[in-house]
Amino acid sequence: MGIILLWGLGPPVSKLITAPPIVIATVRFWGSVPVVFAAAYAMGRRVTAQTLRYTWLAGTLFGLNMVFVFIALQHASVAVLAVMMALQPGVVLVAAGRWLGEPATRWHVGWTVVGIAGVCVVVLGNGPEVEMDALGVFAAAVSLLSFTGYFLINRHVRSTVDIHPIEWMAGSTLCSALTVTPVAVLFTEAADFGLVGGADWLYLLYVAGVVGIFSHTLMSWVQRFIPASRSSLFILGMTVVAVVAAWPINGELFTLQQMVGGIVVLGAVAAVVSRPAVAVSPR
Repeated sequence: MGIILLWGLGPPVSKLITAPPIVIATVRFWGSVPVVFAAAYAMGRRVTAQTLRYTWLAGTLFGLNMVFVFIALQHASVAVLAVMMALQPGVVLVAAGRWLGEPATRWHVGWTVVGIAGVCVVVLGNGPEVEMDALGVFAAAVSLLSFTGYFLINRHVRSTVDIHPIEWMAGSTLCSALTVTPVAVLFTEAADFGLVGGADWLYLLYVAGVVGIFSHTLMSWVQRFIPASRSSLFILGMTVVAVVAAWPINGELFTLQQMVGGIVVLGAVAAVVSRPAVAVSPR
């Protein structure tokens, strides 16, 4: 539940940042690298070449995800990004069964569909307040696919390899930073980084520290014990939090129809939680 709340506040807070998307992503990752490395070393952990071998692909995908998330938020409403990301459990449901050997039951599949439908109700209930252009929709779609890849690799590595969550976070964060750097070099100038205003730093502190480091490290720990198709459904609750929070934070309308859709989403999550998960032995 804590992860859902913290992640849910991420998109509305990110939308408040006024600096260019590439600049935001670059500052977010390179600002996180020394913090997460210091945390790893303080816990007696080390980031080795083997760590980077396990985390480079996930980190690359997550770096791309953050770039396109910020682009999407500057070209579309929070609700548009939210409904796109709500499709993730469906994608994970298919991929997890084939790649991770985590077949879903009919109960799970049924409530996943109900949850996704509930998110659509939440977003469509925003009516004329839903804003988007072609770039916003494309960026949201890329963010969905890249984050899903990161999510699945996280689950696969954490459930099969003896790697500590903070080591995972340090390695993947470094790889994410290295991924966005060439993009920043190509599409920004040094002066662009001066566009990060005073309030932007406060918002970035939340996005990078609370959502990026704390929440993702916690999720990485959870991923060892819970099947991906199950944990990904919990993220639907994040959508409800994001849309509700966008009302006071971003001034995006929240209606009775959206409230009903939110109840449906949370009910679907509760239904899945009510059934025992596939047993996963900690390593």
